[in-house]
Amino acid sequence: MRKKLLISFIIAITPLFIFAQQGKLRGVVTDNKTGEPLPGANITLEGTTLGAAADLSGMYIVLAVSPGRYTVRVNYIGYQTLAISNIRVSANLTTTEDFQLTPTTIDLEAVEVVAKRPLIQRNTTNTIRMTTQEDIQNIAIRGLDNILALEAGTVLQDGILHVRGGREREVAYLIDNATATIPYVEIGTGGRGMQSQNPGLSENPNYSVIQEAIEEIQMQAGGYTAELGGGNSAVVRTTVRTGGSQYKVSVDYRTDGLASVGEQFLGTSSYGYQNAVLTLSGPMPLVPKLRFFVAGQYNYMGNRTPSFIEPFKFEGLTEDGYSGRSAFIDSLLPENGTVEFKRNHLPDNWRKDGSIQGTLLFPLTDALKLRFTGNYQDIKFLAQGRTFSSSLDNYFNMDRRPERNEKWGLASLRATHILNPKTFYEVTLSYSNRSAERFDPVFKDDWRAYTDSVANYEKGYGVDSTNQWRSMYRPPMEYSTIYDFTFEAPGDPTNQYEKNSQSNIGAALDFTTQLTKTWELKAGGRFDQWTMRRFNIRDISDLMEVEYGVDGSLDPNRFADDYERWVKLARSGDRLRPIIYGYDIDGNEYDEFPNGPRKPLFASFYVQNKFEHRDMILNIGLRFERIDINAPMPKDLEEPAFDEDLDWIIEDEMKESDPYDYWLPRVTFSFPVTDKTVFYTLYGKYVQMPNLSSIYHGVPKISMTVSEVTRRPYGYFGDWVGFSAQPEHTTQYEMGIRQSISDNFALTATGFYRDLRDQLRWDVVRAVGEEYDPEGNVVYAGRLNNDFGTVKGVELTLELRRTKRLAAKANYTWSDTRGTGSDSRQSRVCVSDEVIAEYPTLIFPLDHHQPHRGSMMLDYRFGKGDGGKILEGLGMNLLLNFNSGHAYTKIVEPENLGQANPWNVGVRALGDSRFRNPEEPLNSSLTPWNFNIDLNLNKVFYLGRFNVDVYVNVLNLFDTKHVVNVYPMTGTSEDDGWLRAPLAAPFQEIPNYTDFYRAINSDNRWAFQGVWGQDLYGTPRQIRLGVRLEL
Repeated sequence: MRKKLLISFIIAITPLFIFAQQGKLRGVVTDNKTGEPLPGANITLEGTTLGAAADLSGMYIVLAVSPGRYTVRVNYIGYQTLAISNIRVSANLTTTEDFQLTPTTIDLEAVEVVAKRPLIQRNTTNTIRMTTQEDIQNIAIRGLDNILALEAGTVLQDGILHVRGGREREVAYLIDNATATIPYVEIGTGGRGMQSQNPGLSENPNYSVIQEAIEEIQMQAGGYTAELGGGNSAVVRTTVRTGGSQYKVSVDYRTDGLASVGEQFLGTSSYGYQNAVLTLSGPMPLVPKLRFFVAGQYNYMGNRTPSFIEPFKFEGLTEDGYSGRSAFIDSLLPENGTVEFKRNHLPDNWRKDGSIQGTLLFPLTDALKLRFTGNYQDIKFLAQGRTFSSSLDNYFNMDRRPERNEKWGLASLRATHILNPKTFYEVTLSYSNRSAERFDPVFKDDWRAYTDSVANYEKGYGVDSTNQWRSMYRPPMEYSTIYDFTFEAPGDPTNQYEKNSQSNIGAALDFTTQLTKTWELKAGGRFDQWTMRRFNIRDISDLMEVEYGVDGSLDPNRFADDYERWVKLARSGDRLRPIIYGYDIDGNEYDEFPNGPRKPLFASFYVQNKFEHRDMILNIGLRFERIDINAPMPKDLEEPAFDEDLDWIIEDEMKESDPYDYWLPRVTFSFPVTDKTVFYTLYGKYVQMPNLSSIYHGVPKISMTVSEVTRRPYGYFGDWVGFSAQPEHTTQYEMGIRQSISDNFALTATGFYRDLRDQLRWDVVRAVGEEYDPEGNVVYAGRLNNDFGTVKGVELTLELRRTKRLAAKANYTWSDTRGTGSDSRQSRVCVSDEVIAEYPTLIFPLDHHQPHRGSMMLDYRFGKGDGGKILEGLGMNLLLNFNSGHAYTKIVEPENLGQANPWNVGVRALGDSRFRNPEEPLNSSLTPWNFNIDLNLNKVFYLGRFNVDVYVNVLNLFDTKHVVNVYPMTGTSEDDGWLRAPLAAPFQEIPNYTDFYRAINSDNRWAFQGVWGQDLYGTPRQIRLGVRLEL
């Protein structure tokens, strides 16, 4: 009832506005001889119905301008008409363009001028990084995060984007005004430092846009005004292209197929990369007022993880019996005991995806227009196999590795209504849905058959006498060789099935009015209602044995009722118990609390005052945010109500978590120091809910974690819950200066300081009150908001506008990122054993601390009609990236194996920090510096109405083996230190042990990838040839 009343109130009273996606054009029209204003001058934007008339001071303002490039025409009686093309208007920003008209007594043709891109942003009060289609068309890299990582203040480390020192997933993404960030991404059963590589998780945590469909990317880093929210570190808004008055077609195809997959050409490996993009835009046939843009993309990689792999081959490997195959000791492993890897090749490591995106723009009247945006993507890939570690483990079982299929859909409809030249509003409706499934390639969604020996035997698995099943629901044992190095048995099915979905309905309205020529008022906000379901059976064998018995002889209908069946089956799997909400135990959708779907609600409202006087701007805003995650939790956290017979939490004694409300002030200010210098400053408070996968759990995990009988509060791999987690807070301070050094050269310098509070960490929930527990001992473990930190830094950006064919841009960032935890899992050792480990009370450099980072782009090209027939259309884009490495902690060599084995002992401190024995303060060392160069060479052939662009992309031009991580015991990437340790001596007496260890670990990082989930090196060189046709 509380939720329904809230929704009704918001829709009826304040329809929950969304941030405006329109821009504004303003300026002054004057006589170019006298400088006198020309009141009444007529300003129009060609190809639109937008325009304005200059006031008595010559000032004009055009509101509700969609992002893009325009030709603006100005005419006035007695003056020559002036038309300036290539004027770019950006979302939610003001573009200033002044016009000086020439008086004349005769009728002359209009003067046409091409506008130059402004070197500095004179009308912004915070740090906004702008990237347009023209900026990315000629670069070698692809992917939004790779593009964003070129900007100052960003760090892309181990595939995770950090902005100004923020943690993972602190960036909010928008596509054409619609939420493109899913607040829930699976964390799975493993990950960094958790003895797993997160198998089968999403490789695409946000909605994305085809690169050729991008009109503009706008990243507001660190701080921003009251219109925006949802990201403590940054907000990234992507605008999709729209169609024009003429038809345009483009086809782009690129491939690295200069050699077969796994082979090399000119010392460069092929990864089976193919990417094809088709775009089509223009007026809709029979309805010319309706403009459309559509883009389709198909991408395929035979080996989706370009990696440095040193080739090796071992023959005649035999079974040693350590995994339990004692009857087959000394027999050859499958494939005659041969294990072979080619250079830089991971076999059967494919990924393919197809997507279609587009927009429709329909001006119903001169004052009312509709815009529809659609986005659909279908992704398929192997859930295991993206690393050498997984490929080696599954070497004999390639055909039974689980697959993953993700489907992403997003649609939004926005109406823009101009009430008068000074006022307009926008109404937006949006819907998105993402679904994912992880499944066995043989039985698909029939997950009960995965570990059914009879069903597998009928498919031809388990027939071989050397590969028989252990029991009715237990697949064959692993193969073991050279002292218990194990391989998955051929035909071994996955023991896990998962499906999940996250859908969102958004309703929005935004109102903007220019109250005076210097005062703009906005009121708005947003409303997103999510529905999230998850069904993850993580130990199918155990569940089947609970339901049918070890030998399949038990009656599955023996349970007293459906509820007892639910409880018994939901308790299966021990540490790998099921994660279920929004479904019943059989995978059917279920909607009743507390086992129904999670329905988080995010609502906001803001008021923003913008005062503009000449080039001086003051923004004063206030934002209200409500975050209601509706997480099920016990009504009594200290003594939850339990059914003693079933040892199960009484579900009727659970409640939804309380909502959180925040008032967040934002103040930004900019003013011109001179006609070439602009100073700006910012203060703001921000709030964001952490990844909901750290918070949402099914009733089975909640019950067994808080139960006095089954909970394991101690132990490194103990249980935890997240329903006590609250939003994280950031306070941002920023000031900067933008300076035009010359007509074509500009500098931007920014200093910032961020205060990070209430960040999540793995912590203990203690009992309070003398009657219950006077010593305050641990009740159970959970995610609590007890971490904190600070980030400070300086960003420098230099930009050279194209001069004599050369354009350039360079940036450099110095930053100091410190806190009490790099992520919520870093302090889990303190939950494990409070006698030895203590929670940090002083801040230290975080794992993603990179003191120095920068990039430089040089673009040199000949335009149309320039340089003669040979050089015409020839271009080169060179992209240099560098960084000083990231923080890590050196440790001493182990005194014993602990819970490790002789194959992964070299990285055991990464997998289990209880065994980390540091020789220095935490994160005092840095990995090596890195320098990388990417190159794009292209030649455009102008053939009448056709343009043919032939190009070559070269990633990592010099094939440098960039060290991105190191072994903490040695501080190098080549040696984990184990083979030099005295403890290793007995194992080196085992035949083949030393050679095999060097091949898989020293050369190819098997243990590091298996434990940390990442690599020690960046990617090898890749060469991609392509051709682009444009009409």
